[in-house]
Amino acid sequence: MSRYRYPLLAHLTCAAALPACSGDDASTTPAPSTASSTTMTSGAAATAGTNTSTSTASTNAGVTQNAAAASTTAGNSSTTTSVNATSTAGSAGGTTGTTSSAATSTGGGASSTDGSSATGGGSGGTGNTPTGGASAAAVCVPGASYGDPLAGMGSVQEIAAPQSSYFAFLEGPVWVGSLGTLFFSDNASSPTERIWKLVPPSTTPEVFMEASGSNGLAIDNDDQLIVADQRDRQITRVDNAGATVIDTLVGPGSYKPNDLIVRSDGNLYFTDPDTGFYHLPPSGELSAANKSVSRPNGTVLSPDENTLYVGDVGNRQIHAFPIGEDGSVGGGDVFVTAQNQTVDGMAVDCAGNLYAGTANGVEVFSPSGEPLGIVPTGESSNATFGGSDRKTLYVTSRALLKAVTLAVPGLPD
Repeated sequence: MSRYRYPLLAHLTCAAALPACSGDDASTTPAPSTASSTTMTSGAAATAGTNTSTSTASTNAGVTQNAAAASTTAGNSSTTTSVNATSTAGSAGGTTGTTSSAATSTGGGASSTDGSSATGGGSGGTGNTPTGGASAAAVCVPGASYGDPLAGMGSVQEIAAPQSSYFAFLEGPVWVGSLGTLFFSDNASSPTERIWKLVPPSTTPEVFMEASGSNGLAIDNDDQLIVADQRDRQITRVDNAGATVIDTLVGPGSYKPNDLIVRSDGNLYFTDPDTGFYHLPPSGELSAANKSVSRPNGTVLSPDENTLYVGDVGNRQIHAFPIGEDGSVGGGDVFVTAQNQTVDGMAVDCAGNLYAGTANGVEVFSPSGEPLGIVPTGESSNATFGGSDRKTLYVTSRALLKAVTLAVPGLPD
């Protein structure tokens, strides 16, 4: 394997055991969400560049809002908040630049109120808001204390594809702060995978890159996209404005990259449910497959970047591995076992809480492994934090993008 030197950072994945996931086994039927919903249809026209292919997936544009809140396993009270979504046609222009500044949060509840934007954006913190980068240093305030991440949870909001297009199976959400933009993959669209983008407050996604081959997405320290290319079995770096491949970071191999995370010093980790998970040092050879997890899928780093979490999509377990100063992976053990089937993509917040997408919502665990509750998003293939204060949890599923405001800011991994 060739050697590469790129300061990278971030993550994302494919639901290897969920139906309709391109190239993976369909073995699990997701449990339906119990959240009630109110449907609102956007009047926004389809954006240029979206294709007009038909699919059995929903082709209706709009925003569906689940008027449900926290369904938890650890005693959090369930609340219901009605939100009047405002849909804005087109995309708002993003700002440029990669200067990072930390967001300050008091850890209080982030409640939705009538008239809020359909894509959320979180409750306002004090101080500056982060604008770029993906590490905890770019997002989290050192030494800050946080409360219950599910306190005052907002309503779950659902965003569908434009009317002239469709979503087949969404994955890999990642927030690019310098652009104020969410990028995500459709890893089962026909004829090939593609990358979409959403620029809040717009609720109309646009196709960013056709024929991307993408599953998981990440960003580097320059806010360029890092793509797990499952079609060509490689990992590439893509310009976030021109939608062109800049570099190949991991060349083609026998693996099929699914999810990935990159430490701030350039160490890269990626998974393949069929062959294992891998480590690429910033100036070294790609490791042999680590086979200590049966079917590794989702992966994410703790905020201090000293622990690598790897989810097993086959048995509901999430493993934790210590990471050395040089990025080497130590011996791991089972960290938690999820309540629901199909542990998929994961995210972390600034308090070190772990968020795991499952067949029936995003399960939340404390840094010590205590179950904190479930974000009621139904079938959830992956998750990331975004919005101006990084308190909006964006969640992907088969044919919908979902968003919900939480109390603690998190990383765009």
